[in-house]
Amino acid sequence: MPRRSYAQYDAVARSLDVVGERWSVLIVRELAFGPRRYTDLHADLPGISTDVLAARLKELEADGVVERRTFAPSAPVRVYDLTDRGRELIPVVMTLAAWGSPLLAEPQDTDAVRHHWYLLPLATVLRDAGVEGVVELTVEGSSCRFDLKSMRVVHDVAPDTAVTIAQKVADELLSGRLTWPEAQAEALARD
Repeated sequence: MPRRSYAQYDAVARSLDVVGERWSVLIVRELAFGPRRYTDLHADLPGISTDVLAARLKELEADGVVERRTFAPSAPVRVYDLTDRGRELIPVVMTLAAWGSPLLAEPQDTDAVRHHWYLLPLATVLRDAGVEGVVELTVEGSSCRFDLKSMRVVHDVAPDTAVTIAQKVADELLSGRLTWPEAQAEALARD
């Protein structure tokens, strides 16, 4: 099936020809913090069919946004990762996440929640507040550490953690109900 196009000689339309299909921007979000296996992508994109995921990855790869490569030569695993061109989309996705953050309320019982979905909008809030270093976020009992400078998930056993944030604080920060200085003043987050 031929891909749809806006057929407009315009940078926004051409950009949407590449990343405007349903799920494409969410795939970029999933790859923003590093390479992922196909099965991990599928697990963290609830509602996407395997056919649609495979098609989107193939399209994004053909457009130079995503690449497949072998990770860890000792135990070869095929992963998907953003290309340099694909990484240029991270600030766009961060801006979209910041724009959408005020739309967040409390997660509903039917909402899927993943800790790494907080990372891009939370990185914007924390960077704007002058926070640097590694941030640890705990959501629904699962923790994730990420480096604000490199925008990569940190897998080290004991990284120096600048800030630890619980889900409740992250929810309030992202929805705008709480500012970072307020969170610090109320000792809801630790430096």
